[in-house]
Parts: sequence; C-alpha cells; structure tokens
Amino acid sequence: MNIIDDAIIQKYLDEAVKVSRANDAGEVAKYIPELSLQDPRQTAAIIRTTNNKIYSSGDSLHDDFTLQSSAKLVVLIGLLEEFGSEEVYKWVMVEPSGHDFNSVARLDQFGPYPSNPMLNAGAITLCSKIPGNDEDKMHWLDVWIEKLFNEKARLNTKVFASERRTGDRNRALAYLLRSNNMLEGDVERILEIYFTLCSFEMSPYQAAHLPYLLANKGKNTSGEQIISENTVKQSISIMATCGLYNESGKHLVNTGMPAKSSVSGYIFAVVPGIAGIVTFSPRVNAKGSSVRGSIILRELSNKLNWHFALN
Repeated sequence: MNIIDDAIIQKYLDEAVKVSRANDAGEVAKYIPELSLQDPRQTAAIIRTTNNKIYSSGDSLHDDFTLQSSAKLVVLIGLLEEFGSEEVYKWVMVEPSGHDFNSVARLDQFGPYPSNPMLNAGAITLCSKIPGNDEDKMHWLDVWIEKLFNEKARLNTKVFASERRTGDRNRALAYLLRSNNMLEGDVERILEIYFTLCSFEMSPYQAAHLPYLLANKGKNTSGEQIISENTVKQSISIMATCGLYNESGKHLVNTGMPAKSSVSGYIFAVVPGIAGIVTFSPRVNAKGSSVRGSIILRELSNKLNWHFALN
C-alpha cells in the first residue's frame, strides 16, 4: 500500500469536494419521480483505506440514499460466490456495451444475452436467477446486503413504488428477455425483485464498506474472508470495463479506478490494495453518473497518484 500521511489524504479529499461543488452541471434523475425530490446541493465523499482508516468530507454523510444501480454489485457478487463465474457467465456476458444502461436497442440487436451484469437487462436477468420463491429471493437479498455492507439496509418504499409505477422501460427489457427465453417465471415478480434491489438505502458511511471489501481482497477489518479473491477479481474487472456504462472508458482513463455509478448519485470506486471510495451527489449527467462524484474521483486520483497505472 502507498503510505500517505493522514493529513494529506484528508486535505486532498476536502479540496476535491470543494472543487466538485463549483460545478453545477447535471440534474437529479427525474424519470424516477421520487428521486427528483433529492436536494441537488448534497455532496459527500468517504475514503476507507485497507488499513481501516476512514476519511470523510462534505454533507449528508449519515443521510440515507437509495443504492439504485450500485446495488447491481450485490446480486453479481452473491451469485458469483454461490454459483461460480462459469455458470453466471452462461446467463450474462461481460462485454462493454457502448450504449445507455437501459438500452432496449442494444439488447434487441446484440442479444439474446445481456452484454454485461451492470446494464439493467443484465441485472434483471441475474435477479431472475436468485434461488427460491419470492420470499426466498427477498431473504437472499437481505443476507447478501448485510454480508457486503456489514449491516442491514432499509427499503425506501416510496422509491420502490415510484420505480414500479414508472418502470415501463425495464418492463420492455424484461419482456424482450423472456421472449428470447432468457427469463423464466413471471416477469412482474422478477421486476419486483429488481426494483427492491434498487430501492434499498443506506448512508455514504455505511455504503463505503463494500468498496473497502473489494479493495481489501474480500477481507473485512478482522481479516475474515467475506468473499473470495476470485469474486473480487471478477467484480473489479467488470466495474472497470462496464461500471459506468458508455463512459466507462473515459472514467478509467481519467481516474484509473474501477467504479460503479447509480442515478441516485452514488459512485462506488476501488483503488485495489489501497482504498474503497464512495461519493454521493445527485446531479447526474445524461449517462447516469454523478457529475460531482466523477470530479472528486478524478481529483483524488491525480493528487494521490491512485491511478492503477501508477501503483
């Protein structure tokens, strides 16, 4: 691990948050009505290093926000652990899409398999593979969320209802998947699982545990192996190539940090062997990534030399 003085990390984190706040580009995600109510001024960032030091800056560090697409990591990691990569990659591919996260055209043109697990179509497919009946699937999500974040998450019922009411594009993806024999079972019930996954909420402080686990080769603060190193390797690789959809390449060039974005404003980022990072700011660009969060990660990468090519 690169040994950097605590005060230096905190200084650069504070500066990165300050720089990001000068940018008012982007807007809150209005296509999910409940998310449109978020305060666009909120900006927060957490760094948790592999020697278990925590640095924070900004506001709303202990406020709850829905995980949205960052929660796709939960179902991917859980299924990789339980079924293995060979089986999981029979259900989804692991190729960058070059398209929007909810693109029906991509699935229709290049299907029947979803391009990767970070796209909505890929996550919906993986949700359908969670074992058991509806109650079992919900319990499975609870178990894996608690395992990966080291505590239970809460379900934001208002966001869940909002997603279910306005989720016709996801329904289009799901019915297209079923027409191609990629989904088994009732489409609406599968979507209930997917909408639930996206509607779990927690604070940036709590959320930082997952990217910390990935940065620490799957081990928690006690040195216990929570997820296998192979799953960590697979997950980080997919984050690097697919985590920010059709701007994953630009993000990786700018930061060198594998990451997963979400339209709520979360970005989970990993500096392998060094730190897990969570940023939150609900102003997102047209590709669904937090504008300020991306700026914070770029600033940290440059100031701390945390680009993977430099480590």
